Amino acid sequence: MIKKNAIRNTMKDKRNRLSEPLIMTCSLEITKIAYDYIVVNSFKNAAIYMSIKNEVRIEYMVALNKGRAINIFLPVCKNYNDIYFNKIDDINCMQKDYFGISCPKNDCATAVKEIEVFFIPGLAFDMSGNRVGYGKGCYDGILTKAEESLFIGVCYEFQLIFNDVLEQNSHDIKMDYILTEKGMYKVNNLPRFR
Repeated sequence: MIKKNAIRNTMKDKRNRLSEPLIMTCSLEITKIAYDYIVVNSFKNAAIYMSIKNEVRIEYMVALNKGRAINIFLPVCKNYNDIYFNKIDDINCMQKDYFGISCPKNDCATAVKEIEVFFIPGLAFDMSGNRVGYGKGCYDGILTKAEESLFIGVCYEFQLIFNDVLEQNSHDIKMDYILTEKGMYKVNNLPRFR
């Protein structure tokens, strides 16, 4: 079992050393796979995130979605425990949230349970669907309100742990799939909620 703090520091260091061209290339490929998945499955409401600290730039999806009928939502954090999702139409019309992350200026929030698929960032994922994030527990808290939704972890291939299991706590939520630049992995994740 890999301890959270150990893998968190290792993956932060590796991700911080990624080159800009590699980030862009991988992000574009991952975003294309993600968007195609939304379209093929006829999802109408999808949640993404605004990348920070060399995360996969899944926000490229907003440009792909221009003029289409899919509703794309971004998280807005008022504090650690108050997170909601606002619709994003224009990546240039943003403000900073509690954590200093860009979020939509509008007040077009939706109920979390209305979102069919969530694309969730992480520092590491394993093939059981376990996720290690920054350690604040923000996503774990909000995802418990979306039991019927699909959870897709988003990362670079090097952040995916194939031959070991990540340490987990009782409040941690498991992913259904993991998405990297090499494709989408179905994970063995039952039970998702503990």
